Amino acid sequence: MESLKETLHKQNVEEIVRRARSQSYRKLISKEQEKISKDMGGILVPNAFQVPNEVIDDGWLRHLGGSEIKVLLFIIHKTFGFNKIAGDQIPLSQIIAGTGLSRQSAIKSVVILEHSGLIRVMRSQSQDGTKNINFYRLVTRSDYNKGK
Repeated sequence: MESLKETLHKQNVEEIVRRARSQSYRKLISKEQEKISKDMGGILVPNAFQVPNEVIDDGWLRHLGGSEIKVLLFIIHKTFGFNKIAGDQIPLSQIIAGTGLSRQSAIKSVVILEHSGLIRVMRSQSQDGTKNINFYRLVTRSDYNKGK
């Protein structure tokens, strides 16, 4: 009998989500393995990052679209998940790679998040002045950052 760990690691997240969306998902683990996995408690938490309560409580989750939430969560992860509370400068290429969004969708989402006051865009140019270089950072309350 395959171990639970071997069974779960054979499936990647993309495949699981694809099958769930097509509603052709079928259980690939035995009843015994299913019981063990429920006893494990689901998602492992020690490697977690915090999502600010405002994202849920103030209605951002309800009103932002899927791509905007993806970008916001990615920026939150790059900020709090890497303990860069004062902020991090995240290039668009990392946002695209981390979210799987197209360049156009990522830019559109960034614009909406910037206009909403959730992220800040730091605009600059390359040294030769030929290329615009933008970095993105989470907007946090200034009173919170003063203590850090």
